[in-house]
Amino acid sequence: MNRTLLDSLAILTAILLLIFSAFALTYKKGNTTSHKILTAFLLANALFIIDFALTAIIEATGFDLSWFNGIGTSFGFLFGPLLFLYTKSITKKEFSFEISYLLHLIVFVIFFISALFKIEINYIYLYSALYLQTTPYMIVCFETILKYRRTIKNYFSSIEKLNLTWMLYVVGAFFVMWMVDLSDFILANLKLSSHSVNIYFAFVSLLINFIFAILIFYKALQHPEIFSGMPEAERPVKYEQSRLTDSEKVEYLQKLRDYFEEEKPYLNPELTITEVARKLNVSVKYLSQVINESLGKNFYDFINSYRIEEAKQQLKNETDSRKTILEVLYESGFNSKSAFNSAFKKHTGFTPTEFRKQPLIN
Repeated sequence: MNRTLLDSLAILTAILLLIFSAFALTYKKGNTTSHKILTAFLLANALFIIDFALTAIIEATGFDLSWFNGIGTSFGFLFGPLLFLYTKSITKKEFSFEISYLLHLIVFVIFFISALFKIEINYIYLYSALYLQTTPYMIVCFETILKYRRTIKNYFSSIEKLNLTWMLYVVGAFFVMWMVDLSDFILANLKLSSHSVNIYFAFVSLLINFIFAILIFYKALQHPEIFSGMPEAERPVKYEQSRLTDSEKVEYLQKLRDYFEEEKPYLNPELTITEVARKLNVSVKYLSQVINESLGKNFYDFINSYRIEEAKQQLKNETDSRKTILEVLYESGFNSKSAFNSAFKKHTGFTPTEFRKQPLIN
């Protein structure tokens, strides 16, 4: 593989990132703060890559862009902070940019000014700082998303569109790309790799970056609701200071069970704890506490337990024997085959098909 192919991929990736940045900035749906952070992240990525392929760009265009040398690289110090802020913006209800967030940009400012005034910084020190700064941010992004995924189960009965699995893939892809770059950096400086091996490492990194850019842009525009974070959900609740008494817990639990037995609200695939609380005239916080403490479940698992019982009845009922598994899952309140199969296996130990073949199992 030669350097020309590598530079071509770098330039193509940078162009796409610049185009995506423009689209993200002008897209009007969803949370505009998230749009702006996404735009900044994509733009920083593009400028970093442009610096990488700067020699090839100068030769191709004939423009004197030597002044940009090093400046684009400094934008790499925005990767971690912006990815973190973007993750925070789509996992936090009513996210808004705070002045304190500017502290995350201090390292970038230092290296940007150094590059702008052509202050020489040893290559090894520069990239060591870059890797040391960015890696912890990616770990925090993983933790933030996983915490969000646990939290939404307290409020929603259907989480497939909200669980940010795609964002885990995005952060994962960026992490893999970063590890490829880090491995290349370490091997090169320990004199354990040849120039051709370094080229291959760089190509793999750019290819992942290319795919990563397309994925995050496609998902962001295909599902603009992701910019809004946790719709209709309350802030994560803590029960330590709750004034809910034991007698009230018993009362609310009985009201909840009566409501579910009589009206079967769980058949609504988009049911939320807010709707149930409003129907029972109970606060979301107290209802969540009752479900978590009295039943040892989150709202998501509580609703699914009723849906699975409904599905079991249909699967055992001879009059429903001609129904397909797909029909059963929709009529039980699920709207996702994967969610149904996973919940059914969790609650019964069988797949729906296996359960249907054993009609005497309760």
